[in-house]
Parts: sequence; C-alpha cells; structure tokens
Amino acid sequence: MDEMTNRDNDASGQRETDMPESIAVGNFIDAERDILAELETALCEHIALVLEWNRRLLVRDGDTPSPADIPAPPADRPHAYTHAHNHAHAHADDHDCNFGAWYALNQHNRLIDQPAIKSLAATHEQLHAAARRLLEHFDHDGEIDAAEYDAMALRAESFFAQIRRIERAFRTARSDVDPLTGAYNRQTMLSDLEIERERAIRSRSTAAIALVDLDLFKAVNDTHGHQNGDLVLQSVASILQSHVRPFDKVYRYGGEEFLICLPNADMRQTARVLERLRRVIEASPVKLGNGTLLKITTSIGAAPITADRQIGQIIEKADRALYAAKNNGRNCVRVWRQPTEAPPASVATTPKNEIPPL
Repeated sequence: MDEMTNRDNDASGQRETDMPESIAVGNFIDAERDILAELETALCEHIALVLEWNRRLLVRDGDTPSPADIPAPPADRPHAYTHAHNHAHAHADDHDCNFGAWYALNQHNRLIDQPAIKSLAATHEQLHAAARRLLEHFDHDGEIDAAEYDAMALRAESFFAQIRRIERAFRTARSDVDPLTGAYNRQTMLSDLEIERERAIRSRSTAAIALVDLDLFKAVNDTHGHQNGDLVLQSVASILQSHVRPFDKVYRYGGEEFLICLPNADMRQTARVLERLRRVIEASPVKLGNGTLLKITTSIGAAPITADRQIGQIIEKADRALYAAKNNGRNCVRVWRQPTEAPPASVATTPKNEIPPL
C-alpha cells in the first residue's frame, strides 16, 4: 500500500516531504526484474554448459562428473545449476540454450535493444561458435586443440563478465527509480535539478519546474482502496512520462505529487506542455480492479528556473502556483510569471492561468 500526502485537505499549506516505501508492482520494474532473472539464468546455464563441454573433452564415455565439479547455486535459487546442468546434457551436441532463444524473441524490446545487451548477444554467439569448433576438432582428431580451447575459455570469461556488468548497471538504474510508478525518485531529483539550473545559467537558456498533483486523491483511496489508488498513480505516471518532451524528466515528488523538469522551455512553452498533459490525463479514465472506469484530474503549478533563486526557492514558487490552481477549482494549470514576462499566449482562453509576479 502506498501512503499518500493530501494537498486538497491541507488547510495549513504544509506538505509532507518524505516519500514512504512503495510496493514494486509497476510494469517497468517488472520488466527489469525479468531481465535480471534471465541474465542470472543465462549465467548459471552457461557455467553448466562450459562444464559439460570440458567433461566431453576430459571424461571418458560412461563416466559421470563428480558433484564437487558443479559450483554451489545461488542461495535464493537452489535449483538453478541443476536445471542448467540437465539442460546442458540435453543440448550438448547442438549447443542450444535458453538465452539465445530468449534474446531472439525479445531483442526489439526497448530495454533489451541497447548496445550492452547487443554486445552480450554477440559474445554469446562467439562462445557457442568457439565451443562448436573445439568439439568438432576433438571429435575428428581425438585431440584438444589448445588454441581453440583458449578461444572458447576467453569467450566464456567475457560472457560471464559482461553479464555481471549489465546486472550492476540495471541495479544502479533501478536505485534511481520509484518502484511503484517508474518515475525518477527524489534522491536523484535534487542533483538533476541543480545540474539543469547550472546548465541554464551557463547557456543563458530557459527552463522550468512543474508540480503535478492528483485532485481529491484521498477520496480515491478511501472509496476504492489503496491498491486501486496505486493503479491510478501508475496510470498518471505513465501518461506523464509518455507525453512530455523527450528531454523532460518526471520525478515522484511525494504521495500523489509529481515534479517535472522542463529544459529549454520558457513559461509559454511550459504552459502548453502542461496543459496538454492535463487534458490527456482528464481524457484517460483509469480502469480499476473491479472494471470501473475512474476519471482523474490534476492541478498543475510551474515556475521558471532562474539564476537569482535556488532550486528550493523555485520549487516553492511552483508550489504556490499549484495552490493557486487548487484554489481556482482544481483541474487547471497555473504558472509563476516573472515581472517582465508576458502572459502565456497558448492558454489565453483559460482565465487566471497565472498568478501575480513576485
């Protein structure tokens, strides 16, 4: 269950700043977990295959390998090596394996279609090709070709090392992601915002920060339960991440609140982007666990990133703009305008879209 801060009923204007622990049930997190599990299986499987190839070279027909020859499996997967070793026996001749079939099936997935995993797949093919040449030479001549054996061993070592590097990279990336929504978390948010502020100042470009709050979210939890509340958070986070510009970043700020960093955007552009997000969310009811379609709306406040304000002060201005949106009836966008900046033309049809400059 994901605990929520409730801005709608916060009469004092004080916010909760700490985001509680969440349950990892988002599709994004599930996909990463599946990839990590497959990489670990591939590691176990190919250790068993290398042992089997060595057995064919060193052990006479009819002999069986000692149990001591098989490494201990991971503590959380006690049968991993047993399954992989049996699989190696079944496919000793054709060098088939589950990893090759898995990669062929999933290679166009966006999480897999990346250079590191493509390189792993190439090393995997080279490993099997080297093993095939080694065993064919041994079957033909009855002798172990040292060069072929060294080539196979080198490919195996490279394959195992690449798997570990990719696993570390995925786990590092996951540490920056909110497990419920797949948005970036607050820990990475503050450093990212400082970097963007420095970049904007150095390049004299515009940028903005926006806060997105789900309207009346406490009522969703109270009426439909926290599991459905989590579905709502996941749905809104998915919309935000898929409808912002490619270089914008979405963060889970706390409870039912998200923060968006918009580089290279003045307040006119910011208002256009945020108004589009608001409309998409309003037009995308969430399907709850019982099949009910629940309409969701959001209130959004934004402020520009400027050289004369620190990140905390900029977030405070966006926060005040968000409260203005709440006080104006919710389901609208409000932007903080500098004294010298004209109102956003793109939302001129929406009255009171901005709050007075400070």
